[in-house]
Amino acid sequence: MSDINTAMPLSSNSALNALYPILRRAGLVQVLSIQELSGGLSNHNYKIVTATTNYVLRANADAANHLCNREQECFYWQQLADIKLAPQLLWVSEDKRYYLSEFIESDHLIHWPALECQTSAAGFVQGQAELRLSKLDSLLPSVFYHSSHDSGLHNSGLHDSELNHSDADTQTLLDPAKYNNHPNQVHDLLLELLLQLRSSPTGSYHISVTEQWQSYHQQMLAYQASSALKNRARLRQRDEVIDKYTNDKNWNERVVKLLGIQMDIKNWSNRLAACLIKPQFCHRDLNPHNLLFKNNRLYCIDFEYASASHPLCELAVVLATHRLTPEQQKLLVDGYLKQHPNVTADAVQAVPAAIDMYWVFACYWALLMAAQKPSTHSVDYLAWFDRFWPLITPNN
Repeated sequence: MSDINTAMPLSSNSALNALYPILRRAGLVQVLSIQELSGGLSNHNYKIVTATTNYVLRANADAANHLCNREQECFYWQQLADIKLAPQLLWVSEDKRYYLSEFIESDHLIHWPALECQTSAAGFVQGQAELRLSKLDSLLPSVFYHSSHDSGLHNSGLHDSELNHSDADTQTLLDPAKYNNHPNQVHDLLLELLLQLRSSPTGSYHISVTEQWQSYHQQMLAYQASSALKNRARLRQRDEVIDKYTNDKNWNERVVKLLGIQMDIKNWSNRLAACLIKPQFCHRDLNPHNLLFKNNRLYCIDFEYASASHPLCELAVVLATHRLTPEQQKLLVDGYLKQHPNVTADAVQAVPAAIDMYWVFACYWALLMAAQKPSTHSVDYLAWFDRFWPLITPNN
């Protein structure tokens, strides 16, 4: 996750000097400057300026190696670069710790990272319900609306069924074609990208939603059971032991939260499995910091989690992380799911479950990263967990 539109000077000469031997291995000798690119949650990215062109050097975090397959990442990166949906991957170190790629200077017309927003499944469902009611309010006779209002239409509970409009008249009123002149065309750019990605070859790598959940869960339990960190902490000074004990306690408290929603996770996974016809290529982390806007099109970066998987995973990330109006969300969902060959016709009903699973995976990711970091840094990942956790739909 990195915003390569924003650069800042390296904070220390030692960090800068350590990159020069790596750049020489990549074939870059005359480097004019190095700038650290902001926005990353795990890996570090640097803008490399030479006399002829600019590059991006990425240093992969050791902790992230346990959560992804570097061979798989490079495979999909190169695949998308070949069809001009990603920067060119120019060099990979033998240990796959460093990547050198093309630098794409984003246009300033839309600063894509500024679109970052966190939307829950409940927020998405509520927005779609309110959008539908607002269209009915403006287009249906006032008497009909007030009659419905008095009978509790506005105060009814939000259900997934509200996303499926069976009434033919309502479908006509909400025809997306009526709203294609929305002043903010961000959703059009996102839809164009999603449709291009869905037609990309799946490759030989595949992971289902359930498999991803089980993989993260087993890793979490393994870290919880391990006493290696505690044994090592006893050899340190007393204040460090106390810090480590406190950190372990805080980590385990968050594990308990995830353990408490396992039935919900199973239900969401089953709902997604029920609407799947076949997997497709998915980037699986299309948050605003992993997208570049150039020449009125979007490019992807950061392919750590790319794989063949459930089509709704791709849509869910965009809905969960982009600042879109309910109207834009509807246009995006309708456009993406229209005659989608890889999901059933009622897949729209599973969109909230896909959003919930995105935030579940985000919480697992935060805990797994925290487990591999020293106490001083694991606190940052626990804070990310606390930011993601409220976005998961609470137990009924």
